[in-house]
Amino acid sequence: MKYRMLAVDLDGTLLNRQGQVSSSNLDAVQRAIEAGLRIVPCTGRAWCECRDVLANFPVSPLSDTGVFVTGAAISDLTTGKTLDTNAIEPHLVLDLVEHLWDLPEAILVFRDGNHVHHDYLVTGSGSLAPNTQWWFDRTGAKVHRLDRVGIDDLHHTLRVGLVAIGHRIPPTLDGVRQSFAGQVEIQHFQAVQTPDPDQIVHILEVFAAGVDKWRGLTWIAQKQGIEPEQIAAIGDEINDVSMLQHVGCGIAMDGAADVTRAVARHVTLGCDDHGVAHAINMLLEGKWG
Repeated sequence: MKYRMLAVDLDGTLLNRQGQVSSSNLDAVQRAIEAGLRIVPCTGRAWCECRDVLANFPVSPLSDTGVFVTGAAISDLTTGKTLDTNAIEPHLVLDLVEHLWDLPEAILVFRDGNHVHHDYLVTGSGSLAPNTQWWFDRTGAKVHRLDRVGIDDLHHTLRVGLVAIGHRIPPTLDGVRQSFAGQVEIQHFQAVQTPDPDQIVHILEVFAAGVDKWRGLTWIAQKQGIEPEQIAAIGDEINDVSMLQHVGCGIAMDGAADVTRAVARHVTLGCDDHGVAHAINMLLEGKWG
């Protein structure tokens, strides 16, 4: 087979709109593993936020590692043990927190739970969006709240984020870009899950410079002696662009963001139509090269 690794995004890709993995997708993943493909979940979620959706994921020597937090962390799929991270320097985190402090939305500082006793440090003068509290409740994330933070509270930070109603994000995004140009990577996209279907919720995420999903995939590929042209990847959102444009075969989901679709070689079916299974079948049959 031409490809040795397949990177698969979760939300909007492997997961359907109800946040579940279909039996068709799971069966296809198992066939890919049996055919010798290394399968790598590659997501913006942290490992602790994936435990339910990965509970039935086929784990084998060819599917034991995942890329999490948009490439800021590489973790063991079974235990969640962090194998590699690219954290934001604590002084830079503090500058980001101070920059965002007066916004009406709470600041979400995501940290490596293997080194601290929580997943999210919530701070700032704003309040949690209903979507955020719903997400914490759904995933069981460990949350620590501090009214004020210092450098010692910010080590092992993998991401600084905000969740807000859509129109609130653009001016904040512009401000972060102007103040931290060249120092960080920034992602902005519409949230997939929301408890209120009439409320358009957007996410702003800030990472250390150089962090993206391709960075995480490269770390795993180099450990396995796999070249970029031997990797295929499937995704739908803007944070999938880096991996789709660098791999040997980039595959976009039907309904993917325009910028994501533009860099893909192929387009598969939508997430509610078992698009991952379709893409895997096309790869295994040698129809997509």
